[in-house]
Amino acid sequence: MRLWVLLCSAVWLGTVSKDAGLEIYLPRTAQVETEVIELGQIGLLQGSAELAEAVRRVPLGRFSMPGQQITLDQATIRSCLADGKIPSERIRLMGAERVVITRKGQTLSGSELVETARAFLQSQLAGQDGVIGQALTTPSGRVLESEMSCQVVPMLGSDRTPGRRTVILSFRRDGQEISRILIPFEVRFRSRRVIAVSDIAAGQVISAQAVRAEVSETPESQTIELSEVVGMTARRAISAGTAIQPSWLQKPAPPILVQRRQKVVLKIDTGLMQITAAGEALDDGAEGQIIRVRRGQRPDERIVLGRVMADGTVQPIWERENK
Repeated sequence: MRLWVLLCSAVWLGTVSKDAGLEIYLPRTAQVETEVIELGQIGLLQGSAELAEAVRRVPLGRFSMPGQQITLDQATIRSCLADGKIPSERIRLMGAERVVITRKGQTLSGSELVETARAFLQSQLAGQDGVIGQALTTPSGRVLESEMSCQVVPMLGSDRTPGRRTVILSFRRDGQEISRILIPFEVRFRSRRVIAVSDIAAGQVISAQAVRAEVSETPESQTIELSEVVGMTARRAISAGTAIQPSWLQKPAPPILVQRRQKVVLKIDTGLMQITAAGEALDDGAEGQIIRVRRGQRPDERIVLGRVMADGTVQPIWERENK
């Protein structure tokens, strides 16, 4: 009886292989030796030999980082089969819902470690218009034993030497760092700068004719636009041919609307009524500044504090007797 059951099972398996299509058994974990993962490397195929040959080469993904683990679920694998023009009605997935895939004993050369660091640094400088030059050092190769679950995690170092960025490759096992490699790179930035065409004196308002824009490579990003310079006042003297720094600029002083000893109008406007009076400015004043205004003559003379308005009038805020 037992022999009969075994014979029947063999006949059923043969029928499945020939007519019913292909069964793919998925393990919970798998290891591969190549960078590109193919379905035949992780799944146990049983059924049509012709269909198995087509399915075996279906790509499932690629390792992009040393020590990387890739997890694939059945839905993703079905999508890859569809991309490979494999008829889904002839495929039956069995076993684990998800497969965790690692790469066997991967040997990383020094140049591969440098390229891994370079790719990470490029992602960190995205949007900064940085140019990554040569690595200043090339490390020796490393062997990653996947059985030990070793991963490589890139990080940006704290080194901020102008013209240099350092990438740290952290080798970790079970989340704990076991070693690290530091790979410094030369970096340059395409900066937009503003150059003085002629000498600019301290306190001078910078005109459009006094400066020009240029793009050049600098050790650090130094982008400044013409619109940020023209119309500003120079805090210090700037020689012709010098790249202007933002810290050398300040907003120009507002124009003087009221001068000392000038006759002015004191005005209070409540919206319902307007009160005006004459006075004499005792200080120079620009818009928004507080000045002293003398009202009347001795012995009834008074000093009024007021804010200079845009139209040159003064809005009183405080008054005291002149003693």
